[in-house]
Amino acid sequence: MIITCLLVLCIIAALNVVAIWHLNPKFSGNYSFISFLVLVSCMGHLMLGLSTNVDEAIVANKFNYAGSVFLPLFMFYAVADVCRVKIHKFVRTILNAYTMLIFGLSCTVGFSDIYYTSIEYVQTFEGVGNYVATYGFGHDLFNLMIFGFLIANVSILIYAFAKKKNVSFKCLVAMSLIDIATILAFFSSRLWEIDTLIMPAVYVFDQLALIYICFRVKSYDIGHSVLSVLEKNNTDGYILVSSSYRFLGCNEIAYEIIPALKNCRVDHLLPSGSAAIDFLRLWVREVRDGDYLDTKEYLSSVRHYRCYVRKVNVFRDRYVNLFKIVDDTDLHNYVQMLGDSNTRLKTVVKSNANQLKSIQEQMIVGMANMVESRDSNTGGHIKRTSKVVSILVDELRKDRQRKYEDTFYDALVSAAPMHDLGKIAINDEILRKPGKFTPEEFEEMKTHPEKGAAIVENLLSQIEVPAFVNIARNVACFHHERYDGRGYPRGLSGENIPFEARVMAVADVYDALVSKRCYKEKFSFEDAFDIIAKGMGSQFDPSLWKCFYNCREKLEEYYKSST
Repeated sequence: MIITCLLVLCIIAALNVVAIWHLNPKFSGNYSFISFLVLVSCMGHLMLGLSTNVDEAIVANKFNYAGSVFLPLFMFYAVADVCRVKIHKFVRTILNAYTMLIFGLSCTVGFSDIYYTSIEYVQTFEGVGNYVATYGFGHDLFNLMIFGFLIANVSILIYAFAKKKNVSFKCLVAMSLIDIATILAFFSSRLWEIDTLIMPAVYVFDQLALIYICFRVKSYDIGHSVLSVLEKNNTDGYILVSSSYRFLGCNEIAYEIIPALKNCRVDHLLPSGSAAIDFLRLWVREVRDGDYLDTKEYLSSVRHYRCYVRKVNVFRDRYVNLFKIVDDTDLHNYVQMLGDSNTRLKTVVKSNANQLKSIQEQMIVGMANMVESRDSNTGGHIKRTSKVVSILVDELRKDRQRKYEDTFYDALVSAAPMHDLGKIAINDEILRKPGKFTPEEFEEMKTHPEKGAAIVENLLSQIEVPAFVNIARNVACFHHERYDGRGYPRGLSGENIPFEARVMAVADVYDALVSKRCYKEKFSFEDAFDIIAKGMGSQFDPSLWKCFYNCREKLEEYYKSST
């Protein structure tokens, strides 16, 4: 019966490892390690239960320790991540080294008396294998590590409960339950010497709690990332609210606009009583019912605000409401003064539209820059490729044989900064890798165009005209396609590749050639020009050759002036 239970726990642990990775691969670093270590520890307990002599018991015990020694370390890192507490690199190094030392000492069992001074094989109920050991000073160091991480975890959780309102309350509760269950199980099993089944069961419980936390983290981190990007170059407030009226966070400007938000705790319901918060709650209900306006006006005692709402998908049919609050008091007062002067009113409206478009572009470029800041290989790439596209487009406008309107070319230039937005969904370990990718890593990188297209569509579909959304989506999705059909993600060829993506491909590759990367030196302008020329008809649209040739001097002047 016990062996059967251990086998079932191992199977559940293995399924949980897969579940955590597939649920949220981007943010599951520490969670994946913990879940895998739980699986290793459960397998060690199963091997111990199946052992028939002391040598087999020692091997199983070492397998068990491979999981249980490192679990406290990664659990500590997970607690710190959930509570948004930064651990200094030096401290991490010391903790990692100490944990490795404990694991090394545990491996001496059977060869030395450092960890166990003696060990004896026994069989418990139902003939389940186990051992009885006399502990050495090495095991005392293990207990010291357990107590140290226990105190650190409890301290961080108490601090987060008391001080950090921007941390999910539910995640804190789940993480606290993990610590409490693990601590009680550990000491109970040592006290009554019944750890064969108790510890694996508690470890699997920890996995299930981590799956819940991993799911919550995905929701909050998307909101946090969006808010961080939009915060850089704007003076607007941003607020995230769930469809169930729960406050998920906001930026500092939102706190200034609506002071009542300072009393709101993350993951708790928005309290009624404040006119501004009641305004948001009513809008959330309208969005949920499907009958809502994208834009509303809100008037406080002294300021006038224009407010926008956008639904941001976080998981399948789950979404959060992203509110944007723009202070347009000066514009509002000016329009009021204009009265019936239609000419002047139209001028102001046009200026306001241009201002809103500028804000949208700042949002887009801000997100693109955030992606680039994560990619250690492409510093300044977005700015340079955008300029290259602008230079190419200026030349294309002169070609009257092409039947594209100026609005198309304007949209192409505006969409250029978004071509690599999909990299926001690529794992940091791959994106920031200084050398060449492995085949598996390259396959992961090849997913960024389609992910970028989905992000672009989600960001722009409610604030831009469909024609612009389509151009921006095509630029993001197809700029790695080749004219001969050997590109990715879909292997399109020739005229099947949207024209805007063919232009972006030339700009993207040219910048990669003439710019220094951590894995290569930059090519000379002459070599880069020759490579692009040779690629016309295979990698690039040959109809762009004349345009590229005519732009050669301007491109080289730009790169010389920007270095």
